[in-house]
Amino acid sequence: MPQEFVQINRYAIAPGVELMVDPMPQASGVALGLWFAAGSAYEREHERGLSHFVEHMVFKGAGGRDVEELSRAIDRVGGYLNAFTERETVCVHCLIPAEHALLALEILLDMIFRPRFLKPEFEREKDVIVNEIMAAEDDLEEAAQDEFFAMVYQGHPASRRIAGKVEDLREATFDGLLAFHDERFARGTIVISVAGAVEPDLIAQALRAAVPARNGARAMAWDPGAPAFRKSRRMVKAAGSQVYVLTGLPIDTGSSEDDFWRLSAASSAYGESMSSRLFMRLREEHGLCYGISSSLSLSRMAGLWGVASSTTPAQLPRFAEAYLREARALHEHGLTDIEVGEAVSRIRGLLELASDDPEYRMKRIARQFMFEGRTEPVSVTMDRLSVEDALSPHAVDNLIRQALDPAEESVLLYGKLGQRTVRAGASLFGAVLEEALDGPQAKDA
Repeated sequence: MPQEFVQINRYAIAPGVELMVDPMPQASGVALGLWFAAGSAYEREHERGLSHFVEHMVFKGAGGRDVEELSRAIDRVGGYLNAFTERETVCVHCLIPAEHALLALEILLDMIFRPRFLKPEFEREKDVIVNEIMAAEDDLEEAAQDEFFAMVYQGHPASRRIAGKVEDLREATFDGLLAFHDERFARGTIVISVAGAVEPDLIAQALRAAVPARNGARAMAWDPGAPAFRKSRRMVKAAGSQVYVLTGLPIDTGSSEDDFWRLSAASSAYGESMSSRLFMRLREEHGLCYGISSSLSLSRMAGLWGVASSTTPAQLPRFAEAYLREARALHEHGLTDIEVGEAVSRIRGLLELASDDPEYRMKRIARQFMFEGRTEPVSVTMDRLSVEDALSPHAVDNLIRQALDPAEESVLLYGKLGQRTVRAGASLFGAVLEEALDGPQAKDA
């Protein structure tokens, strides 16, 4: 049965602490998340990797619970406790049966305000994270993504790897971690988002009683400002058997809500589904890749439209020609009425299915608030998704012509690059073979 869409409740809990609650009366569970304006894009030179390090360390025990009891307290009631770090965000979150919502809230708050940071655990966790970083370096797709960010945001902290590099972890100090946690997490701004079968006022009351007293709202500890998108076309050798192809165009972070959904419709029709143009043409018709997708992301710092795929070195010339043909056709001729209609219908369907999921709705309202300073119920978003209004084919095509010119794309070819592949990259994309910005160039690729 579809969830009832009700008003999102917002509370100012304490200076710098905001609570949003999205009630889902018919749900059986509750998702809770604590969100912080941290991540690699907000780290100073001597802080590289510390946001991700803190994310690991808060699971080592908190409040009156050691590391095992912290996990068992959630596991024994069927809950799920996790966290993630992105370039601009750290989130610690829990999904739990509704009757145990206050237990989850207590544990999450303990993890942030009363963590058990011990130096021996800190030293052991260094080795864990070093293993994580090395595993990412061995993953050609992930390494290509890191190199792409290093290329297009060169010189800005947003260009850095989320977990840092091995040398960053080796140089990290216990005192540095403690100071970083205190500044960015315990005394930083916090967005708390809750979605599920809860009474909003009860959650707000519990939070007000549990959050430590604060003297005043803290401004961002350090804000490097928005990164400048650099148009660049490069080829980087790396060990592996394929060539990863990544493209990107900057999207204005001041874009309107309607423009966001227009671009979302364009991306859906172009490369986000099995029936999309890129998948049908490059994979199904020509067999030039296993997977290919487009994506759109908007954050406080930057917006990015891009395409990601991989192909064999032998197929790269044909792949590049086919991709450029589709990119130019999209820019010059737009989408058909049928494509726009089906894309909007797909987005509506995905949103309707996701709206039954408390974790999705918890993350949705937090990201909305952190980006725009406001939230809206799913029902309001569904009303926006009307082909007759803002998402007409004419409106979508106008924005495509303004924003998605492939001549302005940054392009990265990353992986196995022989002489023939390098010549094709240079002639078709105008790319230049260079050493990696994010790590050492492959010696034998």
